[in-house]
Amino acid sequence: MSTVTTGRTLDANGDPVPGTGFELDPDSQFADRVRERTGPVTSHPTRPVWGIPLEGSGDTIRTLSVFGPGYGGPPEHYHEQSPERFEVERGSLTMMLDGTDHEVTAGETATVETGVTHTFRNDTDKRAVVITNIYSPGRLRQVLPTLGGLAHDDDGNSENPLQQALVADRLDGNTVFTRQERLEPLSRLLTPVAELAGYQGAYAKYTQPAFWERHVEQPDL
Repeated sequence: MSTVTTGRTLDANGDPVPGTGFELDPDSQFADRVRERTGPVTSHPTRPVWGIPLEGSGDTIRTLSVFGPGYGGPPEHYHEQSPERFEVERGSLTMMLDGTDHEVTAGETATVETGVTHTFRNDTDKRAVVITNIYSPGRLRQVLPTLGGLAHDDDGNSENPLQQALVADRLDGNTVFTRQERLEPLSRLLTPVAELAGYQGAYAKYTQPAFWERHVEQPDL
C-alpha cells in the first residue's frame, strides 16, 4: 500500500520540514475526505494538528481535523454561543467535559453544549481523524485562523500577553478560556495598551489561502 506525505510545515525556501506532516493512502476514505476540502490545509508548526476545511451547512464551520499521537489539545475553554460536535472517523479522542474524561472512538460522536468547560487530546499512539462542527461561530471564523497563523508567522507571537489580551477581547461573548478568565482583570488593563501597540484580536491575512500555501504543504491527490 503506497502512501503520500502532506501537511508538512514549509521553511523559508518553501521546502517541507521533515517530520511535520501526516501520511495518507490515496485510495482511502480519509483521502476522499481530503479531496472534498474547500480551502487550504492549516496546521500548527510545533504540534501534531491539522485542519482541513469542508463544506458546512448554514452558519457552521465544518472541518476535517487530524490529531496526531500525543496531541495535547487546546487550552480549556467554554463557548457562550457556539456548540460543537465531534464525529470521530478514525482513532479516538479523550474529551474532558466539565472536568471529566470521556473516550470517544471511531463511529462515535460527542456534542459540547454552550457553557460546558472542555478540551480534548489524543492519548494514543495512532492518529485521530475527526469531523468537527462549530455552530454559530461568530468571531471564531477570524480568530481560529489567527491562532494558528501567529504560530507560523515569524512576526507573530501567540504567547505574548498583549496579543492574548486582544484575542480574549475579540472573543468576548463567544468563547472564554478558563485561564484567561482568571486573569480577566489584568487582561482588561492590557487591552488598551495592546491596541496602542498595534496588536489585533484577529488578522485578515491569516484567513487568506495564500498565507497557508506559503507555510503548509498542500495535498496533491
